[in-house]
Amino acid sequence: MKKIIALIKTIIVHTIYHKNIKKNKGFIKIDGKYKLNLSKSSKIILDSKLTLGKNSLGNNSQTTIRMDKNSILKVNGNFSFYYGDDIILFEGATLSVGSSFINSGAKIRCHKSITIGDGCAISHDFTVMDSDVHYLNGDNHTKPVIIKDHVWIGTRVTILSGVTVGEGAVIAAGSVVTKDVPEHTLVGGNPAKVIKENVNWKE
Repeated sequence: MKKIIALIKTIIVHTIYHKNIKKNKGFIKIDGKYKLNLSKSSKIILDSKLTLGKNSLGNNSQTTIRMDKNSILKVNGNFSFYYGDDIILFEGATLSVGSSFINSGAKIRCHKSITIGDGCAISHDFTVMDSDVHYLNGDNHTKPVIIKDHVWIGTRVTILSGVTVGEGAVIAAGSVVTKDVPEHTLVGGNPAKVIKENVNWKE
């Protein structure tokens, strides 16, 4: 029955939002509660599968995606947003995701450009913002965020604007990342600093 309900929800999403969705080789799969608020000029480009509300147990909070005017969500690999994730793409922004997942309770605020590569494991209550939003001394520091391939991000990590996280890096739980993270390093703290180099991790 659960699979049938998920299939019906998936069909409904593709029917209602068919003008927003460009299905190359992919599709959107609905696993739990969801809310989509898509501007008419926003686009979801599906080269692979996008799963919304993954791991939902029925009563968990919904996955929410808001896409403002001319924003783009590019799905380059099989990507999953878990239950309770809250994603906003502001006007003209692009969020690009690969074959990775973000666990429950995440907040994404994309003002210009956020990229998440392949093989990334991102834990609960993750926050990423590519802008400080408010202006300080005339600058709101809107700069792209890039999370490269095979990155492990612990629970309650915050990544701020202009940060590039190198391939194979690990970010410890509770960290606030304000500067670039070198590849294959373990960083932690507030602000995050290098704890160990030449690290390798696997799921």
